[in-house]
Amino acid sequence: MDIQKTAREIGLFETAINLAKVSNSLDVMKKVGDSMPLPDTDIRERVECISKWLLGFGKSKYMFLTPEIALAEEMAKQSEGMEEIIIAIPCDMETETKERLKCNLPHGIIVTVLEEPFFPDTFFPGNGMLVICGYLGGERAMILPDTYRMIEHYSGFLGKKVFVPYVEFSMAVRYEGWMEMNPQRFSAKWRGAS
Repeated sequence: MDIQKTAREIGLFETAINLAKVSNSLDVMKKVGDSMPLPDTDIRERVECISKWLLGFGKSKYMFLTPEIALAEEMAKQSEGMEEIIIAIPCDMETETKERLKCNLPHGIIVTVLEEPFFPDTFFPGNGMLVICGYLGGERAMILPDTYRMIEHYSGFLGKKVFVPYVEFSMAVRYEGWMEMNPQRFSAKWRGAS
């Protein structure tokens, strides 16, 4: 089971929601727990709170650097004035995976899949923001390598860039295959306690 590959295909939050459903399986949790943080049991409520927080910025376009299906679905339910969610995908994503992703996009809102290195039309600091997802280990923002590369690629965007952790730890924890993101790369961070 390559859980990081699954997260790359459907997003960290959708993966976490699916994992929470099988949290009573010690075998699954052991396999998953070796490669990424296990989700809290309140992950669905967390998705709702994060969606409200993101929509509170009042932007009409949100560009996710991971395919966060669960967040996009919740934002579509709550949105007023949001025009579009853009999901940037890595240029080396397999064709079959891209097609599965496009078939699973949420309804009720415009969701565009954009392959890196392209930049979305009509996406400006005044109407859009970048959303970066990962986990917090202490105060360290941890992300997957594809996300790290895309942050570098889209670093020229001068608008708001926010970091949204699906899990937060009070102490520094690093899982294999995850990279630390410089906090200067984002302008705001969602905190579960806030």
